[in-house]
Formats: sequence, structure tokens, C-alpha cells
Amino acid sequence: MPAQKRAGKRLRVSNATTRKLTALCLDMEDKLDRATDAARALHLMGHGLKLSAVDAEESSAIAAVAWIACERLDTLRRAWRNLCKFTLGER
Repeated sequence: MPAQKRAGKRLRVSNATTRKLTALCLDMEDKLDRATDAARALHLMGHGLKLSAVDAEESSAIAAVAWIACERLDTLRRAWRNLCKFTLGER
């Protein structure tokens, strides 16, 4: 009979790996914040252009692309938080 995997089994990670993951988490935070701020600013600019004399289709396209970037950055931030939780839970 094949061995069964036990539910809830913790993955063992070496101290060196934990230190590297912690450093990665800390390095990513500022970069994620800046990228998110830039995407949100672009999204707001796209909406602001709708109110000016700029073509509505062009301003909608800018806002839509920025919104997609915001959604992807939010997904990345959730993955980053999970990595941080995993890393800090190993200590």
C-alpha cells in the first residue's frame, strides 16, 4: 500500500532559508507599496481625463489597464502576505 500523506504536516525549512525568505519579504514590501501607488494613481488619472477634453475612449482605456494592474498587484500582495506568514511561522 502506498504511504498516505498526513494532513497538516509542517514543511521543514532550514534557518538559512528562513533568513533568506524573511529578507525577501522585507525587501518586497516597499516595492509592492510603490507599484500599487503608481497603478492607483494612473487609474485615477484615467478617470480624471474623462472629465477633461481628452477622448473618453482613450481615458477609459488608461483607467481599465491601470485597474487590471491594481488587481494583479493585489493578488501579488496576497501571495506576499502568505509567504510572510509562512516565513514568520517557521521561527
